[in-house]
Amino acid sequence: MPGLPFMPLDARFADVLGLIDTLANEFKGQADIFMIAKEMESDIDDLIPALNAAVYLGFVEVKGGDVKITNEGKEFLNAKISDRKKILRQKLLNLEPFHTAYNLGLRKPFTIDDLIEELNEKGYVEAREPGIRHLLEILLAEWGVFAGMLKRRGDVYIAIP
Repeated sequence: MPGLPFMPLDARFADVLGLIDTLANEFKGQADIFMIAKEMESDIDDLIPALNAAVYLGFVEVKGGDVKITNEGKEFLNAKISDRKKILRQKLLNLEPFHTAYNLGLRKPFTIDDLIEELNEKGYVEAREPGIRHLLEILLAEWGVFAGMLKRRGDVYIAIP
């Protein structure tokens, strides 16, 4: 049985940042999800992956349809870029596929197929999603490389200790 939460495959860093920024600056830290979607000129269905990612990262919490920015979310939003990368790195190590990718990359350079195989062995059904290779490439590049935990060379990834 898988142990760690899995980052939504369609979660984009810019969307998460936009969500917590909108929440903090337009709604004083708390608002109904539908109001946030309206303010961001986004469909609620398009906002859900960013919302789930923000929850997994500990940047927001959801209670009864209201989304509230956490202290960690405020800290992240107000941090310099270099500090954001450090915060994000620590958070991503507790989420899949980053946890597995990082540990795999510490042992040896790996490909997306290696990562998929490892995630399958751990029982993550997300690893069987249609288009998983492309989705993982985007996730690793947008999140893992930005956070300074992974480096990509061609089709191979390595972990940065």
